Formats: sequence, structure tokens, C-alpha cells
Amino acid sequence: MSSIVRNSIFMGLFNIFGRASGLIRYLLLVSLLSADYFSIISYAFSFGRLGRHFTDGGLDNLLSRDGARDVKKVPEYIFHGLVMKALLGVCFLFGAYFYLTAVRDKGAFELMVIYTALGGSVMLSLTGVLRSGFTAIERMEYVFYTNLPSRLISIVVLVGVLYWGAPLFCAAAAVSVENLIWFVLLGGVTIRFFSLRSSLSFSTITYMISESWSLALYGFFNVFYLSLDVVMIDALMGIEFVGPYTYASQLIEGITMVVSGYLIAIYPVLSRTYKTDETAYHNLFRQAVVVLGCITLPAATLLSVWSYSWMGLIPHNQAVSGQVLRVLAITMNLSMLNTLIIVVFTSRNRQRWLVLFTGGAVATSFISNWLLIPIYGQAGAAYASLISQCILFVVMGSIAIKLFDLRIPVGRPLAILSISVGAGGAVWLIPGLPLYLVPVLFGVFLLALVWLTGVMTVNDFNRLRKVIKL
Repeated sequence: MSSIVRNSIFMGLFNIFGRASGLIRYLLLVSLLSADYFSIISYAFSFGRLGRHFTDGGLDNLLSRDGARDVKKVPEYIFHGLVMKALLGVCFLFGAYFYLTAVRDKGAFELMVIYTALGGSVMLSLTGVLRSGFTAIERMEYVFYTNLPSRLISIVVLVGVLYWGAPLFCAAAAVSVENLIWFVLLGGVTIRFFSLRSSLSFSTITYMISESWSLALYGFFNVFYLSLDVVMIDALMGIEFVGPYTYASQLIEGITMVVSGYLIAIYPVLSRTYKTDETAYHNLFRQAVVVLGCITLPAATLLSVWSYSWMGLIPHNQAVSGQVLRVLAITMNLSMLNTLIIVVFTSRNRQRWLVLFTGGAVATSFISNWLLIPIYGQAGAAYASLISQCILFVVMGSIAIKLFDLRIPVGRPLAILSISVGAGGAVWLIPGLPLYLVPVLFGVFLLALVWLTGVMTVNDFNRLRKVIKL
């Protein structure tokens, strides 16, 4: 079996189990935690996501890139990556404590939950160094073998903690323990493959910082942008108001994570065709826009039209979650297009533009949240996301068109949008329809309209089939 086929198989399995465990964890938390407790743990893991990307420092990408070019450098990079990430992790933990206590005045209960989540996030960031080492030597099966048991143990522990009504920090620990177990298991395999006996080399550290700083800033700005809505809701309204927002936002994040698998798959192809065949590059970009539209536009219609009904399935939930879901479902389409444009800049070695884009997005989102949350509450954070994504799309799209002569197709996505809205409207007009039948009938009407209009070709269906298998 070739290394490409083997790695594709194990990465596919890794992604499938990752998405499945994420969905299971989401369903467990929304079903078995009160709204107040879900607010706290959602805030904790949003803050933890900030910690992970601050600690990451762009080092994982650097290790995968340079390690693949010269395998002999992998042990040295792993050693220095772990040291640098550990120092960054300590800095973030101290900085977070100052913000949470001196600025936000969090109590001991909330601090315990947040720091439990932060500990897991730092462990995940450290594990990223080990994972990148195996990516560089193209042995992804060890990543999968060590990750699967850690996910299963975490889910079992989480079920037990929630079932027995243990303190909330135990639920955070049940989620975080996955990263600790993965680090230990993958670390054991790493010691077998690599000799990590090394001394600190300041020239290596200098090189790693100089090569990774742009990706580090982009990654941190990007995740800061994604977490800013939750941080701003806590700052302007209080942590108890986070839950009704994150019920909807985490559902959207789960969907976008699935779709992003397609973007991960086409990234190396875009990077390769950029150097060899510019025509093929532009064709693949246009195809990607259509494929994303085929997935996100129907999903957004299904989520937004019945948003209050979907959010009503969550016990003790508030109606505002339905309003948030409706806005974020629309935002999802722009978000995925923006991610595709980001892939374009990265594949063409223009990633330093991304620091400017994401920095501007953070500033726009902060101002929008600051203005809209006091007026519209949690829905204001959703409107802020929509506004910032619109601005980001216009700016990045305009620059991409000018720099790379890209042409973003409009006709096919508009046709898919019209068909999705038509199918949604037809189902919505059926009186007294149970919610569990809505997706089924929506899919039937959607496929019927696609067949009648001929808006999708056989090639489009084949591409969607491949995406589903990712």
C-alpha cells in the first residue's frame, strides 16, 4: 500500500471519528447540562480554544513542511517545538488569570472550570507537535491509533460524569482528559521513532520563529475572531447569557468542520496546480465554489427556516437561540467562501496577507459586537458575525480578483439558492408537519427541483459524493 493511500485512509478515519465524537459530546452537554452550566462550560472551551492557538505559534505547519523536506530535522523540531509551546502555554495561563480575575472578576467555581479546559487545550497544542512529526514522515496511522482510544475513554468518562451529576469542572476534565491521554500515547510512540535527546539551539529557535510568525498571527487572529462573540457576550451581558448563543453557534461550527474537510482535501491540489497549470487552478476554484454552494445553501435553508424548532429541541432553551441560529446559518455560506479564499492565498504563498485580513476581521467584529450586543442581546453577536463576514468577503474577494485574476461564479450558486428556498417554501407550506419529517421532505423536493431544472450536472453529483466520503 502506497504512503499516499495509507495516509488518506487513516486521515479519513481520523476525521470521521473526530466529527462523530464532537457530535456526541455536543448532544450530551446540551441534553444533560442546565442552561447556566452549559454557558459556563461553553465559555471555558471558547477561552481554551484561544489558549490552544496562542500556544500553537504556527509551529505545527512549520514542522510538517520542513520535516517532510528533511526527515533528519524532525527530532530537533519536535524538541524545540515542545519547549517553545510549553513556554507559550505558561505565558497564556498567567495572562488568562489576570484577565479572568482582575478584569472579569470570575469566582473560584468558574475559574476551576475554565482552567480545567485551558489545561486540556495546552495539552492538545503540545500533541500537535507530535502529530506534525508523524505527518512529516507520512505515518498517520499512529496518529489515528493513539487518538481513537483517547476519544472513546473521554466520551465514556463524560457520560459517567454527567449521569452521576458530578461538579461541572469534572465535565470539563472529562473532555480535557482526551488530550492528556492522546499526548501520553502519541508521546510513547514518538520516543520509539525519534531520538529527542537534544540541547537548546537558539539559531533553531530563531529560524522557527522567523518562519512561523505570520502563520502564528493568522491562526491566533482567526481563532480570536471565532471566540470573540462569546467573550463579548460575557463581558457585556454576563456569562449566564452565553449558553443560548453557543447552543446555535456550536451546531454551526460542527457543520462547518465537516465541510472544511473538503477544503483540506483540495488544498494540496491547489498548491500543486498553482505551480504547474494555472488554468486547472482556476477551474478547481470555480468547482469548489459550486460544491460549497451545493452543501451550505441547502443546509442554511433547512436550519434557518426551522431555526426556532431546531433550538426548541434543547431542554430549557430560550427563543433567542432560534434567532441566533437563523442569522448564523446565513453567515455560514459567507464563512465557507471566505475560508476557500484563504486557502487560495495560502496555496499561492501569500499567507502574510491573512494576518491583515484576520486582524481587520477581529477589529470589525469587536466594534460590531460592542455596538449590537447591547441593542439585540445574543442575536447582536450573530449580526456582528454576519457583518464582519460580509466585509471580509468583499475585501478578500476584491484583492484575490486583482492579484490572481480569480473569477467567482455567481450564476450557479444563485440557482442553487433559488432551488433551496423553493424546496424550503414547499415544505413550510405543509400544515402540521412533524419536525422529524422536515429534512426528508426537504431533500425530496430539493432533488426534484434539481432534476427538473438541470442546475447540477453528473460531474457535480460525483464531486459531492466524494466530499461526503471525506
